[in-house]
Amino acid sequence: MREVLPDLRARADAGEPNAACRLAAEMEYCDRLATQLSNMSEAMRPANAQLPPGTQMAPELQAVMRQNLQAMSAGAEHLLQESAHCEGVALVDASRRVRYWRSAALGGNVMAMRHYAVGNAFRMNETLENLDDLRVYRREAETFAQRAVAAGDLPTVMALAAARSPNRPFRRYLLAQAVTPDRSQALALYLYAQTLMGDDPRFSPSRTFVDQAVRNLEQDLDSTSVARARAQASDYQRRQPTLAATVRGAPFGHTPDVQRQECTPP
Repeated sequence: MREVLPDLRARADAGEPNAACRLAAEMEYCDRLATQLSNMSEAMRPANAQLPPGTQMAPELQAVMRQNLQAMSAGAEHLLQESAHCEGVALVDASRRVRYWRSAALGGNVMAMRHYAVGNAFRMNETLENLDDLRVYRREAETFAQRAVAAGDLPTVMALAAARSPNRPFRRYLLAQAVTPDRSQALALYLYAQTLMGDDPRFSPSRTFVDQAVRNLEQDLDSTSVARARAQASDYQRRQPTLAATVRGAPFGHTPDVQRQECTPP
């Protein structure tokens, strides 16, 4: 990463959307690895601690402890191997990383639109650092989400539908806090999701969830609202009838992070 970082940062700072997406994702990846390594190190401290002389321990418990230590050691070794990618790379602060995500989304990178719109660019342990950026996010999250929906990005369609639905079976993620609940709009989005999924077996588990959400919302709405939702879904389909090429799945409940390889090669 350190070999391509100067060029990647220069391109991102010049406003290149794909470069900004990749840089933000790389910084997020390296920050996550550093946190995981730190947590692993702390977890292994008690496992490596020496027992007081004369302590008796059942053979079964000794075996369990050895297995746990071996598993943690293997996990630490894997993290160390991964972290070689980030060696010599100085991480950017949380706010700057968010702004790279936003820059990429403004420039039309659909993966960045998704990551920013659903709120994944903001980390729970960085909330106070991101207060100013969260105020900006609150004003524009729905706009970015709608742009990703218009591009046929199924994960964003699912996330915005869940955010719009008053019947949220999951915690209120940031996008849900930034939009107004609207059953008719939620239904339109879930109907559009059905169209994008079609009969693709990759989406079978999510399709079951979406089908039930559609039935529930149709029961809650009057006929006029249902008709309006169906008209809106048809409009989505007319403008973008097929999945975006970047779609790999149809998550519900929580949208996974965009991975660095999904942005663009460095």
